[in-house]
Amino acid sequence: MRRVVFVALLSSDGRLALVADDLPGTVPRWVLPSGSVRAAEPYREAAVRVLRDAVGAMPVHGGAVEGCRWAQVPVPIGRSRREAHVFVFRLAEAGAPPEHLSRSGATRWTGPEQWQELCTRCDLPDVDVLLTGYLEGWIPDGRITLGP
Repeated sequence: MRRVVFVALLSSDGRLALVADDLPGTVPRWVLPSGSVRAAEPYREAAVRVLRDAVGAMPVHGGAVEGCRWAQVPVPIGRSRREAHVFVFRLAEAGAPPEHLSRSGATRWTGPEQWQELCTRCDLPDVDVLLTGYLEGWIPDGRITLGP
């Protein structure tokens, strides 16, 4: 089973950082920064590692909400079995977010109107609800199951 973390990095004004997924031979897509979880590595530690790869020394605050997409059984045709966790972080400083994340290629900052499209591309149902609830304060701290 593949274990994956996604980092939802929000600016002080509530916009979400997306990075270009430049896979060879494909049209670039805008996705959340992500990475695989190493053997015996907790999901949160993997998320912090992915975050540091994306932002370097930029100060951030970690949220207390974790969105979980548990592995499906049976596995849908054409998909690998994976478990994905989404961790929410916020930039610590107010003002305009950086044009580019330090160790990423192209970066785009998006508002809530584009989050549903993001859910489809990352196969993370309800991530738009997770982010909206986090920003509005009605999602409780802890793990939230995403999708069916």
